[in-house]
Amino acid sequence: MASLYLRSLPHEVHERLKERAKRNRRSLTQEVTVILEEALGLTRPSPPGWAEVERLRDHLRARYGPFKDSTPLLREDRQR
Repeated sequence: MASLYLRSLPHEVHERLKERAKRNRRSLTQEVTVILEEALGLTRPSPPGWAEVERLRDHLRARYGPFKDSTPLLREDRQR
């Protein structure tokens, strides 16, 4: 697999990429890879039903804000 290094990436672009990666629960590298694959037409179509799931997630995020991270609650539960 090839590597790609970016220099002089504007701070705002970097921050928005990090936010998008966090929102999609991906690493920054994974998020950039997905964006590039989509831009180049290399993505596979999602299985039926996933588009509806994504639409509902977007609707809920718009209405209630971002989803809370349940990681701290899971860790607390495991320590009991």
